[in-house]
Amino acid sequence: MSNNKDFEEEPPSYDHALQTNDNAVYQYGKYKDATIDSYERGEMFIQAFSSQIDCFPTDKVDQVRQHGFLRVMHIDNEPQTNALYRHPQGQAFITDSQHRIRFWPQLRQVIPDHDVTAQGSHPFLTLEEYGSEYRQQTQHYFEITVEDVSKDAVVAIGLTTRPYPIFRMPGWNKFSVGYHSDDGHKFCDDATGGQAFGPSWGRGDTVGCGYCPESGRVYFTKNGQMIDTAFWNLTRHYYFPSVGIDGPGVVQVNFGQLPFRFPVEHWAGQFI
Repeated sequence: MSNNKDFEEEPPSYDHALQTNDNAVYQYGKYKDATIDSYERGEMFIQAFSSQIDCFPTDKVDQVRQHGFLRVMHIDNEPQTNALYRHPQGQAFITDSQHRIRFWPQLRQVIPDHDVTAQGSHPFLTLEEYGSEYRQQTQHYFEITVEDVSKDAVVAIGLTTRPYPIFRMPGWNKFSVGYHSDDGHKFCDDATGGQAFGPSWGRGDTVGCGYCPESGRVYFTKNGQMIDTAFWNLTRHYYFPSVGIDGPGVVQVNFGQLPFRFPVEHWAGQFI
């Protein structure tokens, strides 16, 4: 796929191989979303930070134990200010509040290599890992509402580990999953075109992502209705809720500070 000699292409991850075993994987997305250069930079990032990716986030756990999950959870701007992680195209988003994101406000249209992922500040862990006295199996969940989006821009919702190449969409790189708006495809560590999954979505829609750390199940919802389970039995990772886009747009994120449109059973946020 590449002639770049600065890195060696890694074999497909275990999760990618397991989740695509019986399903067709498309070579391209609807808009052939990313360039080869973006792919190569993403692979180089993963290899450069391989020893740091998906490490247990002790500092985040301590913050949740001290203050509570909903009090600390917000959109994290830190990757944009860290010289090692920031987007090669400059500041990619602005948070009007802790939960409303304006992506690429300086742009008026989609431009190649402006894919970006914004992450929640704290991960989706088990209750035991967060020190909760409850020991039942629960599920994490969050929703995004697309307030505005430019023509042909693709929005994505999913889960990513840290550090993650923020110039790539959720689901495209190692230890991440995503559901993309343009064609409704789902992605698991998948730099190609993903797999057919659900309906497309866009401006005005509220899309949710649920995750059970114990079972490795990930599902998605649209406007308060279950779409389906996207992935089962994922290898255990320390996932952070994530939203991505490849052009100008405004997205509202709800980590549970407001009522969800989808009725979540055994929601982990109420116990930590």
